[in-house]
Amino acid sequence: MPGYKHPCPYCSKFIDSGVAACPFCGVTDPFTQGRCPDCRAPLQPGWIACPKCGRSLTAAETQTRTPAKPVPPETPAAPAPAAPGAGRCTGCGAALPAGARFCTECGTLVG
Repeated sequence: MPGYKHPCPYCSKFIDSGVAACPFCGVTDPFTQGRCPDCRAPLQPGWIACPKCGRSLTAAETQTRTPAKPVPPETPAAPAPAAPGAGRCTGCGAALPAGARFCTECGTLVG
């Protein structure tokens, strides 16, 4: 059963409230401010102790986080440059090695 979606506090895209990380900006636990280092219970700003295990917390452990920078997608590798004297396949446009009789990519007979 689908639940009500909430806006991510970091990127404002609508996401499920129970996600481990925002799929758009990459922030882990976007609806909590942090987690206890010992028991991983969600923490809110200003808390001085973990409500689950009782561990004393520092101010740095309950501060707000900033989203991670998105990783740019990998660009596909450029095709290898053709050797001098080689041409291109008329079937698929792939670079042909010098003296080739058939395209190594699609099998087209080179004229």
